[in-house]
Amino acid sequence: MRAADGALLIIALAVAWSLYRAQRNKDYSFDLFDVIMEGSKVSRLACVFMGSFAVSSWIMVRLTFDGKMTEGMFTAYGAVWCAPIIAKLFAQSTKEKS
Repeated sequence: MRAADGALLIIALAVAWSLYRAQRNKDYSFDLFDVIMEGSKVSRLACVFMGSFAVSSWIMVRLTFDGKMTEGMFTAYGAVWCAPIIAKLFAQSTKEKS
């Protein structure tokens, strides 16, 4: 295992531990299942979306550590993950106007 892989693994474990602690803390109204739920049901689309986000983010960090990141890759990554959020914001605002 390379040093970059070890660093990424440590960061991922630290984030996972922090999320677990927030989930278990009764003082916070934090529910990790909200990330994959829609209308009190598990959403396949949300699960796939979160999995894809995690994998593509891991790949982008690896490319950055390896010095192989290009502006085109960064732009494509940003567009892929920002476009649905922006589309949802505009879709909600048009529903509210009707």
